[in-house]
Amino acid sequence: MALAGTGDVLGDACKAAVDGVSDPTDRTEVFRALGNAIIDHIISNGTSAVTVVSVSGVTVGAGVSGPGTGNLV
Repeated sequence: MALAGTGDVLGDACKAAVDGVSDPTDRTEVFRALGNAIIDHIISNGTSAVTVVSVSGVTVGAGVSGPGTGNLV
C-alpha cells in the first residue's frame, strides 16, 4: 500500500485533531483523536495495487476488466 502526500500532511492532520480535543490533559481523548486522524488519512489517501496471476471458474463470454476503485476496510 502506498500513501499520497508527505509526513507533513499527516502531521498537520494529527495536530488539528489534537487541537480539537476538549480536554488536552485527557490522554484517552488525545490518543483517540490521533488514532482517528491516522485512520482517516489512510482511508483518504491509501492506494493499493492488486495483480491477479490466474483466474479459474470464470464463465466464457464478454466481460469488462481494468482499473477500478475500492475501499480499504
